[in-house]
Amino acid sequence: MEWIHRSCPICEAQCGLRLHVDRANRKVERIEGDPDDPRSRGFLCPKAYAMKGVYEDPDRLRKPVRRTKGGWETIDWEDAFDLAADGIRRVQSEHGTTAVGAYIGNPTGFDVGSMLYNGFLMGALRSPRMFSGATIDHFPKLLGARAMFGKSSLLPIPDIDRCDYFLCLGGNPLVSQGSLMSAPDMRGRLRRLQQRGGRFVVVDPRRSESARAADEHVFIRPGADAFFLFAIVNVLFAEDRVRLGRFAAFTDGIDEIERLAEDFTPEAVARVTGIAAATTRRIAREFSDHPRACCYGRIGTCTVEFGTLASWLIDVVGILTGRYDEPGGMMFPRPATGQHEPGGEAGSFPIGRFRSVVRALPEIDGQLPCSAMAEEIDAAGEQRMRGLVTIAGNPVLSTPNGARLDRALATLDFMLSLDIYLNETTRHAHVVIPNAPQLEHENFDFMTQSTMSSRNSVRWSPQVFERDPDSLPLWVVMRAIAARLSGVTPEQLEEQLLWSNATRFCGRPGRPAEHVEAAQAVEKVGREPGPMRIVDLMLRAGPFGDGFVDGADGLSLAKVRATPHSVDLGPIEPLFPQALRTPGRRIPLAHPHITADVPRLRAALTDPAWGQGLRLVGRRQMRNMNSWLHNLPVLAKGPERCTLLVHPSDAQRFGLADGGHAHVRSRVGEVRAQVEVTDDMMPGVVCLPHGFGHDEDDVRLGVARARQPGVNANALTDDQILDTPSGTSVVNGVPVEVSAACEPQ
Repeated sequence: MEWIHRSCPICEAQCGLRLHVDRANRKVERIEGDPDDPRSRGFLCPKAYAMKGVYEDPDRLRKPVRRTKGGWETIDWEDAFDLAADGIRRVQSEHGTTAVGAYIGNPTGFDVGSMLYNGFLMGALRSPRMFSGATIDHFPKLLGARAMFGKSSLLPIPDIDRCDYFLCLGGNPLVSQGSLMSAPDMRGRLRRLQQRGGRFVVVDPRRSESARAADEHVFIRPGADAFFLFAIVNVLFAEDRVRLGRFAAFTDGIDEIERLAEDFTPEAVARVTGIAAATTRRIAREFSDHPRACCYGRIGTCTVEFGTLASWLIDVVGILTGRYDEPGGMMFPRPATGQHEPGGEAGSFPIGRFRSVVRALPEIDGQLPCSAMAEEIDAAGEQRMRGLVTIAGNPVLSTPNGARLDRALATLDFMLSLDIYLNETTRHAHVVIPNAPQLEHENFDFMTQSTMSSRNSVRWSPQVFERDPDSLPLWVVMRAIAARLSGVTPEQLEEQLLWSNATRFCGRPGRPAEHVEAAQAVEKVGREPGPMRIVDLMLRAGPFGDGFVDGADGLSLAKVRATPHSVDLGPIEPLFPQALRTPGRRIPLAHPHITADVPRLRAALTDPAWGQGLRLVGRRQMRNMNSWLHNLPVLAKGPERCTLLVHPSDAQRFGLADGGHAHVRSRVGEVRAQVEVTDDMMPGVVCLPHGFGHDEDDVRLGVARARQPGVNANALTDDQILDTPSGTSVVNGVPVEVSAACEPQ
């Protein structure tokens, strides 16, 4: 028996854990928070037990399978790779490269191998029909960063440990542990903020777990965040509270912002937001008066009708008040792997290089809206999508109008899924190829330290158990299929990845590897294939690296591996304007692609019907991670969690009883959900979590089906309604009707 230190690979917090393991018998006996980890300091949430649960899950696929008339048949790896490549090639040879699409799911972001190698597979497909979970989650954030800063990964993160006023819109950080803000133990961090005299304010249609811990909670109509934020901007200009500080030297468009905000006074927006003008004005003043303030918004501000405007206005408020890229405000991590170091100008970001067939929706920075997937299969005629690759995703439960997508997937000529489960989506695949679970391979917190960490750090996690001889990491699976599709060997792809990164990161002026040639770096990182030598190369060439000088101060993978906990690299420091990739390293604050949507917002302001009627929103839960933890007994136990939250006045109006059931209907579908009556909801708003709906007979999710099947909230969300600038699905603020359901006798 021994203790192994590792990070949790389930959510963005990536807390430090210690696992008590019996390696001889391949058992995890105990999981605890690591008290010596400088990031999480012993904190853990229930999701930490998912590593053990997934590893032991009898429903998890261990070997590739193919669908036959008689059911699923186990096949060996080489046959699986051949079938995968042959199926894709067959569809593309008969109908063109665009006849195959791909969908990438959330778990790939927590596997460094997938992060570094999925580009091979996407490139080998040669198709612009690319979809991911981003356009049902945070794509407005990526679009805003790309437009204003020149790089989509330059995402502003609250400097929560030095903040004294935290304004939170559409987020629930006590449950998410800081979505797009890796900050373990948010409850403790926010409590310390309050103890040092700071103020925590939540604006949300639901009195969430975070709202209950806040100094103030303000109800807002779903989807009205852009109106509220524009009113704050209006107050800042009207009361001479704009303080750009050093940003005045490299920010353009301030006069345009003032002009755009003129119509959005607190009084004018009060009807659509449901927030009294005096409250909006007071919050604007409080925010501008506090010297270290953060305005933070998450999925509730992104996945709404005006998600891009809301996300952009959060940045505008921070910049106008001088609370941006400054301690205690919204800041930017400095990845040890070097992605945010000064580089060349990116130019304008690509829009519309490819358009969807049915609605002519533009590709934006390489992605099409997820909401277009079903129609591109079932309504695009001869140009329809006839093949699909899914990677660690369950879009039938995660994307709008899931029932339509479910039907469409059944008509595909070929479908390949890289996944560890036969779920509601992968049951339609012709071939399903699993991968080794996290406990059977080492990992590196690549995404978190690169774009989301509230403090600069790095973390490597060791492999806990010897990999099953008949199991492969996801990066090996991706590389094998990509090699077959590209007509090269896996080894050739490996060398391509190594040399491209050596060329990219070595020789940068002012960096530790400024005088190191690519060939020298390649020699230093060794010949062992896989993601870790790429990580080693990035670390040694990065801003904290050793410059490939053995024995020198600075980071290398060997030094990070020798540390059982996170390596703390200090607080976030200002990076602008040096990190900007825009022309002239200037911020176009009134970027035309974003501001072009303001007239639509202005029209909604004067539309008496906008936002009226009953609206549906989602919610995060501590024991869930979208759709993929419901099959674990330790997380599925307890009372029903897929409940419809309803305010008492609405329950009375619709004849609903606590513990009873309701029919919930939208334009696209209907579900029957258990009712939970609570004054945590704003009147006129109901709430249902997404990711449930495990009721199909041919899935292998025994625990989910028996203990927490729930209903599919995305049977209600409408695939035809999008945030216009980004193409993000509108899954919050969905118009619905509710009525009492007869109870079974």
